[in-house]
Amino acid sequence: MEAAQRAADEAARTAKGKTKKASEPVTHGGAIDKGKLLFDYERMVREKFKFLSYAPVVFLSAKTGERAQKLYPLIDEVATARVRKIPTPELNRWLKEEVDLGRASTPKARPVRIYYITQAKTAPPVFLLFTNQKQPLHFSFERFLENQVRGKWDFLGTPIRFIQRVRKRGERSNREA
Repeated sequence: MEAAQRAADEAARTAKGKTKKASEPVTHGGAIDKGKLLFDYERMVREKFKFLSYAPVVFLSAKTGERAQKLYPLIDEVATARVRKIPTPELNRWLKEEVDLGRASTPKARPVRIYYITQAKTAPPVFLLFTNQKQPLHFSFERFLENQVRGKWDFLGTPIRFIQRVRKRGERSNREA
């Protein structure tokens, strides 16, 4: 019970180390509300590990086995998402029809133009972007693309990586030739 109280107190702190007034866990007749405790603790974990926003969080007990039944189906879902291969024509159709690149803000004066996209590897998925930019894409633009990909295809629990290639002058894709 003391460990649960310490976890609730820790969840009340911010990621910057400043301590807020510790919110008291909701109790029902002296017992700690586990739902609120898990919610607060997950929020704290997500705050500290922002770079792992794609990763699911599962709380379980190795001692009692509580909530362990949730782990194996989740492992299967992540394994399936990790090896998903999206065909190049489908990716490019999605890019042309559904992704509004005009919405994506870039700090550069030259707007980003993605000529085509292809999935180079699986486990974890790596996408090649052929663009008009010589400099690396801004992290916010990559995050925008990652969110769009995750919105269309479920890549639960797996990181997505983008590699940018610059198409040289005079070089044309097969569809333009």
